[in-house]
Amino acid sequence: MNHDYFKLHISVLSKLHVCMVLSWIILLFGCQNTGEKEIVIISTNDIHGRIEQFPKLATFVEQIKAKHPNVILVDAGDRFTGNPYVDHAKEKGLPVISLMNDLGYEVGTLGNHEFDFGQKTLRARINDATFPIVCANINSSRGELDSIPPYYIIKKDGIRLGFLGLVQTGADHIPSVNPEQLKDITFDHYLDKVADYRSLKQQCDVLIGLTHLGVDEDSTLATRMPELDIIIGGHSHTLLKTPKEVNNVMIGQTGLKLQYAGLTILKFKQGKLSERSYQSCLIDTITRIDSSMTQKVKYFIDQPKFKEVIGATSLPFKSQESIGNIVTDAMTHSTASDFAFYNQGGIRLSELPQGNITLETILSIEPFGNHIVIHELSLSDIKTLILNHFNQEDRIIDLYVSPGSYTIVQDEQGKGTDVIFKDRNGRPLVKKATYKVALNNYVSVEYDFPGKGKGLHTDISVVNAMIDFIRTNTPLSPTDKRTYLSSVK
Repeated sequence: MNHDYFKLHISVLSKLHVCMVLSWIILLFGCQNTGEKEIVIISTNDIHGRIEQFPKLATFVEQIKAKHPNVILVDAGDRFTGNPYVDHAKEKGLPVISLMNDLGYEVGTLGNHEFDFGQKTLRARINDATFPIVCANINSSRGELDSIPPYYIIKKDGIRLGFLGLVQTGADHIPSVNPEQLKDITFDHYLDKVADYRSLKQQCDVLIGLTHLGVDEDSTLATRMPELDIIIGGHSHTLLKTPKEVNNVMIGQTGLKLQYAGLTILKFKQGKLSERSYQSCLIDTITRIDSSMTQKVKYFIDQPKFKEVIGATSLPFKSQESIGNIVTDAMTHSTASDFAFYNQGGIRLSELPQGNITLETILSIEPFGNHIVIHELSLSDIKTLILNHFNQEDRIIDLYVSPGSYTIVQDEQGKGTDVIFKDRNGRPLVKKATYKVALNNYVSVEYDFPGKGKGLHTDISVVNAMIDFIRTNTPLSPTDKRTYLSSVK
């Protein structure tokens, strides 16, 4: 008998046995590795039409996708309003939606400024989007907007991520938007919808609030809905460089205008969320920008109509009020009114350089497309208009005026108690029965004063009033300050 023959076979069998054991070990660890997964969420909020930042955002997305195979792009609302190239494009709002489509966004929610162009336009932009828009506290099936889904579930690498949309509402039970845009639409308070969606957690491996509520309301939501794992928020323009943790819910928000992008990293073991992290990443300083996205943005910006020169400034304008004075002067000029008022929040530039004023400059100042409404008001009514808003907000003067000036008189607690008016020559205003007062349509229906919502709507847009005024009075120089607060006595 050949003993070497048996030794050879025993050796071969031993090697086969070792190989089998190694195979089982590899298989075992391989199975364990397949149970460990990672999902990365890139988030934006309050873009406000800032398409010039998209080439940088595209580079950032490319860098993240090169390191992580499972990436989801989401947006927490206010994609529109704040950039003439978006707000006054031939198809309003389409440039930003088109670029978001190109980047591969997978879900978004409604912000209050999504409604600025009206329901018909919003519906068109939602239809244009290759990603769904979700909001759980809107009731729009009877409106021109039609129904909006409350949530959306994305399945990525076998992991189910649920995104629940919510939008802010104010004391009047609607978002901060011109009520005229909300015909046949109602809203629920976001906390009233919590109970309806607690069970959504059972359909997901991770439940995410995609909200446009503001960071304080997000904190309240986290307290009331611990089923949420994460809140990706917007509206308050809060830059959270690291997450805010409330009731074991991780909250993130990236400021505004695409200076930052949110980066949420989720890790799972055997389908269960095991680790999570968030940071806001500065993209404003990215220098290697995506060339393809740059060309697309250039197309939207280089429309000839935006470059038309309307007039010029002889000196730089260095305050928002000095620019607001142009707006109110234009309103009185176009309507032959005794007074005009325009709200501070409606003026979107705080400085103007010396030199040409183009159409895009004007549209940057007033991007809302507001029109002028005429009210017949007594001096007492005008004081009520100013004081009611001053006392219910942060006691900051909100209404710019033309002509003349006014001073709000405060008591010891800082409450406004009276308004002292002076004419354009600095003389006390002479009382008369009624004044013809020009307001923009937002102030006309949103501010609390006698005659609220009952003015005469003109066909004069604030933008067209500005164009006519600037052409007539060019070159423009900054005017003196017109609004004052008295010392608290």
